[in-house]
Amino acid sequence: MDVHLQGSNLGGTNPSYILVNYVDSSKNPVKTISDSLITNSLNNWQPGQAISNAIFSGASGIMVTLVSVDADGSNTVTTMTVPNDPYVKTFIAKETVSNAPLLVYLGKAVPSGSGISGAGGGCTCYTKTINFVINPAYVGSSYAAANAIYIDSSTHWAGFLNAQILSSNPNQLTQIINNNDTAGLHVNNGPGGPNSNNGSGPVNGTLQISADGKTLTGTISGMYKPNYGSQANSCSCSYNITAARIQ
Repeated sequence: MDVHLQGSNLGGTNPSYILVNYVDSSKNPVKTISDSLITNSLNNWQPGQAISNAIFSGASGIMVTLVSVDADGSNTVTTMTVPNDPYVKTFIAKETVSNAPLLVYLGKAVPSGSGISGAGGGCTCYTKTINFVINPAYVGSSYAAANAIYIDSSTHWAGFLNAQILSSNPNQLTQIINNNDTAGLHVNNGPGGPNSNNGSGPVNGTLQISADGKTLTGTISGMYKPNYGSQANSCSCSYNITAARIQ
């Protein structure tokens, strides 16, 4: 999503809008919706004022609500509804570095084969929708310059990836960390197998941004599918990642 907020004009209307690119890579063929959402909730709003329950909608049926936004544009709380997708989630962050705009990539993670069960033998892995946000301002920093959210097509649970980008190689994501959500997306934290809920740990893999900046591709292994219970019931999966830049 790309949010454009503008002050109301003298006529009491507001030209603010949200550009939405929705991709569901679990469908075959992949389902894509692009829409421009407008609002009647900000007719008296001006920059520097907080926002509460501003509803943006479009012809596609997609609706985004800015539940609350502080006067300086921080601490956003949002909801999103998409027809026939009860699992969609959204998050909006204020862009603070105008000379280094955020880069957004939409894509999917496809299993490269069967997974490895904690009890030995094979297990089934599932395709994930995965979307990346790259912040060029953090390239060369110890902070994460790349963040991604992925949603499992089988369980519809979500997890997160963070990665550094070194100034010596600004097109490669390194030190990839898999952060679990509370639903139990386990990762391998070394000896002993998958860790507990809410933990995080490194995964193996290489993710590369193309020279023209239009695609992000690579592989990741050691990502565990959602699992509760013993290590024997876990399943470690490897994925081929492909994502295309939309912003």
